Amino acid sequence: MSAWRGRRRDSIDNGLAAIIWIIAVIAAFFLIMHIILVIFEANPANVLVDFISDVANTLAWVFKDLFTPDDAKLRVFLNFGLAALVYLALGRVVARAID
Repeated sequence: MSAWRGRRRDSIDNGLAAIIWIIAVIAAFFLIMHIILVIFEANPANVLVDFISDVANTLAWVFKDLFTPDDAKLRVFLNFGLAALVYLALGRVVARAID
């Protein structure tokens, strides 16, 4: 019976690790999409662009103004790019710790 519980626990841990990694990837996706939309000057009045921007701004909370170069595109690239890297790194570390 204990072997069954051990396999069940491993399965739950693997599933939880996968969910954490997927959440980190989705967060990074929104941040990277925001960077791309800013760099290519997407229409900010577009509903999709507005939605991605809102989500990315929420996810980048402490990173939004970490670097303040004069160039707005560089600022977005540095701050939101760093936020994406942090989400991916933390997601991988936490997922591996659980797994």
